[in-house]
Amino acid sequence: MNTISMPYDTTTLLGKLFKGIDFVLIAAIVAIFCFMVGIVSAQVALRYGLNMSIDWADESGRLAFVWVVFLAIPVAASHGAHIGIDLFVDKFSPTHQAIIRKLSCGLCAALCYAIAWSCIELCKDQWDEKMATLDISVAYFFVPVGLGMVMTALHLTRIALTAPPLKKLGDAE
Repeated sequence: MNTISMPYDTTTLLGKLFKGIDFVLIAAIVAIFCFMVGIVSAQVALRYGLNMSIDWADESGRLAFVWVVFLAIPVAASHGAHIGIDLFVDKFSPTHQAIIRKLSCGLCAALCYAIAWSCIELCKDQWDEKMATLDISVAYFFVPVGLGMVMTALHLTRIALTAPPLKKLGDAE
């Protein structure tokens, strides 16, 4: 498969906006992941091969990992690829399952908005504090959490207001 299937209607303006944002997120994830793999690999090679190290490699690798994880969450959520425990929900009729999934998406969206708001407050408090080896704010660890949660909340709100992704045959149990 060459393309990622779109879980929403891309003929509408909102669908095109989500598609564009997801494209930017995926491009950022790939770029940050490549940086992370490169810097961690270089650090390992230098440390064990030449008995040297890059001072900022550990901290930048950790920061890149946080960015990759929290930017990937909304992409997974938009496709219904997030972790879901549906043992209880599967006992209901398809109509009731859809209602329960919409309600749970709405509740999760509310929690994501709350986490994003908390990240804004944390960033304000931590912005003046610098990392040990990088001359940037510690708050850059919270920025991807806030961005990821806002985007996840938007996708979950869309799902709650429209329709949850269909459960595919062969989904992991």
